[in-house]
Amino acid sequence: MKISYNWLSNYIDTGLNPQETAEKLTSVGLEVEGLEHYSTLPKGIENLIAGHILELQQHPNADLLKLTKVDVGNGEPLSIVCGAPNVAAGQKVIVAREGVTVNPLTREPFVIKKSKIRGEFSEGMLCAEDEIGLGESHAGLLILDENATPGHPVAEYLNGYQDWILEIGLTPNRVDAASHIGVARDLAALLGKKLKYPEAISNPPIELKWTPGPSVQRQIEIAIEDTEACPRYSGLIIKNITVKDSPPWLQHYLMAVGLKPINNIVDATNFVLHEMGQPLHAFDLSKIEGNKIIVKRSEPGTVFITLDKQERKMDGTELMICNANEPMAIAGVFGGLKSGINSETKDIFIESAYFNPSVIRRTSRKHQLFTDASFRYERGADPMITLTALGRVATLIMEIAGGEVNDPYYNVSELIKSIQLKFYFKYLNSVAGMEIPVEDVKNILLGLEFDIIEEQKDGLLIEIPSFKTDVKRPIDVVEEILRIYSFDKIPVTKQIKSILQVDKLYHSEKLKKRISSLLIDQGFYETYMLSFVKEEDNKIFDEKISIPVINPISSDLGFVKNNILIPGLRALQHNLNRQRHDLRIFNWDYVHSGENGSFKQEYRLGLWMTGNANPENWKNKAKKLDFYDIKSIFEAILTLSGQNDLQSQPFENSLFSYGLSFQGSGQKTIARVGRLSDSLLKQIDIGQEVFYAQFDAKALLKARKKELKYDAISKFPKVERDLALIVPEELTYASIRGLIEKAENKILKKISIFDVYKGNQVGEGFKSYAVRMEFEDKTQTLEDKTVDKIISKIVYRLENELGVKIRS
Repeated sequence: MKISYNWLSNYIDTGLNPQETAEKLTSVGLEVEGLEHYSTLPKGIENLIAGHILELQQHPNADLLKLTKVDVGNGEPLSIVCGAPNVAAGQKVIVAREGVTVNPLTREPFVIKKSKIRGEFSEGMLCAEDEIGLGESHAGLLILDENATPGHPVAEYLNGYQDWILEIGLTPNRVDAASHIGVARDLAALLGKKLKYPEAISNPPIELKWTPGPSVQRQIEIAIEDTEACPRYSGLIIKNITVKDSPPWLQHYLMAVGLKPINNIVDATNFVLHEMGQPLHAFDLSKIEGNKIIVKRSEPGTVFITLDKQERKMDGTELMICNANEPMAIAGVFGGLKSGINSETKDIFIESAYFNPSVIRRTSRKHQLFTDASFRYERGADPMITLTALGRVATLIMEIAGGEVNDPYYNVSELIKSIQLKFYFKYLNSVAGMEIPVEDVKNILLGLEFDIIEEQKDGLLIEIPSFKTDVKRPIDVVEEILRIYSFDKIPVTKQIKSILQVDKLYHSEKLKKRISSLLIDQGFYETYMLSFVKEEDNKIFDEKISIPVINPISSDLGFVKNNILIPGLRALQHNLNRQRHDLRIFNWDYVHSGENGSFKQEYRLGLWMTGNANPENWKNKAKKLDFYDIKSIFEAILTLSGQNDLQSQPFENSLFSYGLSFQGSGQKTIARVGRLSDSLLKQIDIGQEVFYAQFDAKALLKARKKELKYDAISKFPKVERDLALIVPEELTYASIRGLIEKAENKILKKISIFDVYKGNQVGEGFKSYAVRMEFEDKTQTLEDKTVDKIISKIVYRLENELGVKIRS
C-alpha cells in the first residue's frame, strides 16, 4: 500500500522527515518496505541548478556561439559556451555543471565535461527544455523566473510536484490503516499528537444522519434483497455537475500513490477512498433505469461488461448493484461500463456502502479482479463511516465540479452495534511482563480513538471503534497498547522458565525427522507443495474424486489435491525444464478424498527419483537410476519404522509400468514402489524415467514406539550357500524369498539374488535365479551338516510348494 508523505502531512504535524516517519511506522506494526522519492519532473532534474548570466560576448571563432560568465552561487562564475539564439545577459537560466548527467528527449543521457569548443573553454551547459526532458522545444534556453537564486536546485522554480512515497506491507488484519487518516492515527497515538480531520469530515456542511429507511419520497428507490451480503447501503444525488479534469493538486496526490487521474468525479471518489479507507462509486443518474437501485445476487449465466470493457460471466454468487432492468456494477469490486461517468454526465448518484467481506473476497478471487475497493471490503471496511464519507466526497465534488445536493441522503440499513468490553490492567501487565502506567494506557487508547466509557480501579470499560474490525477480545486490546507503547520497552529476563512435556505426537515426529534425515543423506531434497491444484491434475490420478474449493485463490488452484504424485511430477517437470536432470525429492503432505458428501484426510510420504544414480567423472561413467535404487531406500525407511514384516506383491496399473505394493495387517496397502508409466509421464511432459515410492505416512509413523536396538557383531563366522533355481516365468522372487524365510527363521540372516537368466538353456516359460543365503549363529560356530540339513529342507519346500527345480 502506497502512502504519500505530503498527503499524510495534511492530517498530522509529526515534525519528522520521511525517513524518520518510515522508522516510526515500522515500530508500530506498519512495516515500511520501501521509501522512494517521487517527482513529476524528469529524471536527473535534481542535479541541475539555477544560474545568473553576468556577461555575454561573441565567440571569436564561431558566429553562432556566445561566451558567457554565469554565477552559480559559489562565488566563482563559470565560463560556458552557448549557441542558443535567445541567450542574453541578466537572464536566470538552468545550468548543468561539470560531472552532471543530463537526460535529453532525443538522445542517450550524457555526462557534462569540461571541454574546448572552437578553442574556448566551457565548464558546463545552459539548457533548453528538450535537453533535460522537460518538453520538446529546442527553440532556445528555458528562462527561469527573475527571482530564482543562483545555485539553488531548479526544481524549486519549475511546476513540478515532489513527494516521498512510503510502501507499507499492510497485514490483512490492519484494514484500519488502509488509508492516509488511518496511518496518521497510529502516528498521532505514538507521538502524542492531535489528529487533524478535514472540516468536511469533522463538521460536514450537509445534513447527514441515520434513518431506518426511505421514510420520505425520494427520486431513487433503494431495495436490498440480500441484507447479509449488504448490511448497509447509503448514497446521495448531486445535480448539475461539470465533468472535467481534476485540479493539479488532486491529480498529483493520486499519481503519487499509483493511480491514473480520470476525471474530477472519479478522482474525488478515489481521493476519499485513500484518505478515509471507504470505497465509493459514482453512477450516472440518467443510467439508473426505473429510478431504482436493487442490491441482489447475480443471475447465473449473466454476461456483464465491466469498466475495463471485459465481458465477465456471472455464476449467481456475485452481489450486484442493479437498476430496474439490468446490473450496473459488481458490488464492492468493479463498476459497469454502461453506468460509468463520462463527459456528458450532469447528475450523479454516489454510493457508499458496507458489504460482507467474504462475499467480496469470493467474487474478487473468482473473476481475478483486485481493486482498491475490493482490497478494503474483503478485509472489513468500517461499517459506520459510510455517511461521513458521503459528506466528504460531496463537499469535494461541489468544490471541483460544481453542482448541488438537493436530495440530501439515502440510507437503507439498521444501525450496527458497537462492541464494549471490560479491560483489566492486571491482565495487560501479566501479558506484557511488566507494569505499564495507567495514564499511558489511557492516552494510547484515546489516541487510537477507543472510547473510555467508564474508568474503574482495576480497569476500563471501553468501546472499540468501528474501524478496528480485528479487535474483539481483551488480548487484541493488549496488542494495540503494546505496539504503540513499544515492545522494545519490555524487559528481557535473564531466566526463561518452561515446562517440558512429551505429547502423543513426540515419537511420531521424532521418527519423521529420522526418515527425513535418511532421505537427505541419500541426496533427496524436501519439497513443500500447495494444498490446491487444478482439476485436471486430480483427474489424472482419480477421475471420480475432485473436491472443489469454494473460494479459490486462482483458477489453477480451484481443487483440493487428492494425491501427491502429480504435484511432485509437476515439481520435477519445472526443474527438468531448467536443465536439472538428476533429481531426488520427497514430500510429506495431506491429501483429501471421498464422495457423496463424505470426505477423509490422509497423510502421505512420497519419493521421486529420476536421472543418474551418480554423475559422470574421469573415473566412472554415469549410471542411470533403476528400480533397485529406489527400492533400497524404500526398504531402509521400512526398516527404520519397524515394518520389516510387510507382505509384498507385484502390481501394475495406468500410473505404474511395474512395481511392488506392501500390505500390513488386514491386507491394507501401506506402501508402493515402482517405475511410473510412460503414458503418465507423457501427460506431464517428462521425457525420462521416473521412479516413485509412496507410504501411508500415518501407518508408517505409528509403527515404531520404541527406539531401535543394536546388536553386537557376532564373533562366529558366517556360512554362505548358493542355489541355482529354475522357476516358472510367472513366479516372483518375492514368493521364493518368502518361502525360504518361513522354512528357516533362526539362523538365516540374509537372502539375496545375484543373477537372473532367461534363454534356451532353461527352456521356454522358465527363468533361472541364482540365490545366495547367509547363515549365522551368534552362540556357536556352524557346522556344515547343520547348514546342509536346512538347505535340504528349503529345497524340498521349493520343489513341492512352488514347482521350482534345482539347477545342477
